[in-house]
Amino acid sequence: MLIEDTVMSRGEHSDHVDAADSEPRVRQWTFAEFAVTSTLVDGGSGFDLHRHEEDQLAWMASGSMEVSVGTDRWHLRRDHAAWIPTGVLHEMRFTEPGELVSAYVDQRHRPSPAGWSRARVLALDPLGGALLRYLAAGGRSERRRQESFALLSDLVAEAPVSREIVALPQDPRARAIAVALLAAPDDDRDLDAWAAQAGVSAKTIARAFVSDTGRTFREWRVRARLHVAVGLLLRGDPVHEVALAVGYDSVSSFISAFRARFGVTPAAYAGHHRRA
Repeated sequence: MLIEDTVMSRGEHSDHVDAADSEPRVRQWTFAEFAVTSTLVDGGSGFDLHRHEEDQLAWMASGSMEVSVGTDRWHLRRDHAAWIPTGVLHEMRFTEPGELVSAYVDQRHRPSPAGWSRARVLALDPLGGALLRYLAAGGRSERRRQESFALLSDLVAEAPVSREIVALPQDPRARAIAVALLAAPDDDRDLDAWAAQAGVSAKTIARAFVSDTGRTFREWRVRARLHVAVGLLLRGDPVHEVALAVGYDSVSSFISAFRARFGVTPAAYAGHHRRA
């Protein structure tokens, strides 16, 4: 696969991630014409720099992905979706196997003219995810498709822009440390040790985290650990195992940190999202 600076039509993310190049399609749109596709992805796979002819809402129903748009890099799971406007160059890397669900629609049907021409990350509630999966399944009547998509559009229009996601540093040395911590959140080495491994000063890495993510190294690591914890909880891992896996020595400390971040206990969060 891996297509460099390519214009993709809306079907090219469907079925699998190594679709061949195809000519861009030019067509007339009506509101009835939208597409929702489901793509099974392997960990380590991805889409190189490309752009779409339509606006895209990209959501990981399971697994996780790294989305790069310009200098912004986001690590996303199922509680967030990436809004990528028509013509905006972006890249996707799938850090775990899972299911990518994407909705495509003509830019004339954006929620509003203001703000939606820029890529953003939206907090997606369980109903939004359920609608995406419903539409991706196919076999629905046209009336049901229209009603479901209209509701999804309303939810997207009202979804808050999230600034609470795990952003990745632009600095390649700091970014390598961030990726390593996402892969092994229980690694408790301090900033000095990570910087020494990277061959740079701790001050350099500390500055990179603050300037590129808006958070100190310590703050970022807490957020990254809880981010990984969400994936493990949704997979069905018990709370006590998740706490240890993401670097907490005690379950109570993990529950307190999780509640402070998400407003609910880990068990309540997992139960709510698994039922959705």
